[in-house]
Amino acid sequence: MSRVLSQRLQAFPMMHELHSKSYRITVGANLTATDLRVNFKFEAAHPKEMAKVILPAPQSNPSRKPDLWKSTCFECFIPSQKSESYLEFNGSPSGDWNWYSFKKYREGQQEFKLNEESKPKQSVLTKSDTQIESEWVLPLIGIRQGFQSIGENHHDVTFIGMTMVVSTTIATLYWALKHDGVKPDFHLRSSFNYPIFTELK
Repeated sequence: MSRVLSQRLQAFPMMHELHSKSYRITVGANLTATDLRVNFKFEAAHPKEMAKVILPAPQSNPSRKPDLWKSTCFECFIPSQKSESYLEFNGSPSGDWNWYSFKKYREGQQEFKLNEESKPKQSVLTKSDTQIESEWVLPLIGIRQGFQSIGENHHDVTFIGMTMVVSTTIATLYWALKHDGVKPDFHLRSSFNYPIFTELK
């Protein structure tokens, strides 16, 4: 099992800065022999600030859906260590999800096929009047199938990107470990900088 490193996401600078100070987001990831588990903890400074956050309604039967990033959404990017390709995972608080593969920066996007056992799922969702915590299980077999869909036969997980879109009644806020672009851009490889420490052989 890997060590878990808790890190704070940063709101995109110069965009609704005063509003974004109302929130705090910390993330963590854990690699096991069978899956990658990613955790997001969202905290509001006050219940009235949490009330501004737009949350998709929980689904009794979550499924694969497009455009989840257009509302509040947890995201994880998994880059190849041998090429410019990468995977993008989207997870909604509703439990709905999607997974895409890219051959290079924003090119060759596709919803790759998944077996039933390789589908991601939200294993934890807890909410209060000031907090949301979500954990997603991303099976390694799904990661492997994603890279295979673009012609790669490996699934090393060394660094990942962890980001979050937060939709509120006032604005849409973009959070990441690092922002290098002139506008919000989660696909920049320089932001895939969350280290996965693993002792798996």
